[in-house]
Amino acid sequence: MTATPTRPAPLRVVSYGGGVQSTALLVLAAQRVIDFPVFLFANVGDDSEDPDTMTYLHQYARPFAALHGIQLHVLDKRRRDGSIETLYGRLTRHGSRSLPIPVRMSNGAPGTRSCTAEFKIRVIGKWLRQHGASPGNKATVGIGISLDEIERLNNRKATPYEIPVYPCSTRRARCGASTAGASSPTPDYRCRQSRPAGSVR
Repeated sequence: MTATPTRPAPLRVVSYGGGVQSTALLVLAAQRVIDFPVFLFANVGDDSEDPDTMTYLHQYARPFAALHGIQLHVLDKRRRDGSIETLYGRLTRHGSRSLPIPVRMSNGAPGTRSCTAEFKIRVIGKWLRQHGASPGNKATVGIGISLDEIERLNNRKATPYEIPVYPCSTRRARCGASTAGASSPTPDYRCRQSRPAGSVR
């Protein structure tokens, strides 16, 4: 009799952006308030990400995650030959036939209207598929969106191999308080164009 292949357990991950809301999810996961043992940071490039985001990631977020037994993976967009492609490199590539319309991404870095999909969602999606996610075995993906940014829900479409959830069901100020309560600095508000009135960098 042929043994039936064992389906891998469904993944539970957080799409980590290095901002206030997703860092609050990291604190809640460390406190075991929410069940997300894996955090995925899709790096658009060391020459493209907000330098403050990268500093916070390496000096605070990764050590904090490791201390609490949480996997925090930094994922790069790779070409077919294995080399890393960055957002800045894409925008400034010599001989490019098109000039994408520049915008600011959610972390404040320069980007285009398609870069969130190409450099964030697809990069994380590739990791999920490589680790067993499929339309028949969907991963649960936590997204750091607070109640005062609820309009952002309309900007993200679920892929066939994920179930997006939004564990940060409070306002951004409460998210920041959660981070401060864990003796970790509160990240800067990453989206400069959406920074609340009265907030500081």
